[in-house]
Amino acid sequence: MDFLEKRINEHRDEFDEIERVDEGLLWQNIQADLGDTTPVKRLHSSRFLQIYAVAATIALLMMASWFFYNNQNAEPAMATTEEEIPQKFLDFPEEENYQQLVADKKEEIDFDEINKSKFKDIFHELDLLENVHDEFKEDLPILSDEEKAIQVLQKYYERKIRILERLSKEIEKKSRDEKRVNEKPM
Repeated sequence: MDFLEKRINEHRDEFDEIERVDEGLLWQNIQADLGDTTPVKRLHSSRFLQIYAVAATIALLMMASWFFYNNQNAEPAMATTEEEIPQKFLDFPEEENYQQLVADKKEEIDFDEINKSKFKDIFHELDLLENVHDEFKEDLPILSDEEKAIQVLQKYYERKIRILERLSKEIEKKSRDEKRVNEKPM
């Protein structure tokens, strides 16, 4: 027999005896090892979070319904005449000059008395330009870039003036052609 077996046999009675552990003392030792911590009130904090979540949900629903209600009942703000268009988009110094050039050019060619059937293509271009300009005026209230809006207005007037100049040249050309036809001896 070796030393370990001999030792076990000598102390067998002591090993067979069950040592009773004091549970209270054991628990105190575990708490002492953990240190002084205050117990967490989980019920209170989870209750607070639930109340906070419900309040946030109610606030969100109220804001969403207010936004929906205002958008449903709001009349669309469409500017149809130049007086209704916000002045900040129309106040650029060149506009009056452009308007005067257009008016002068129309007066020069006696625009209202022109036979539109003789110049269908040019009048079609003018109509298209006016349609695009009308759409632009409708979009003015939602535009955020004032410089781009002014550039679009400038391009509109420049194109309109170019088309009117082309109309003037076509009128002169037709007039010359008619004179040649009338002057030619038969």
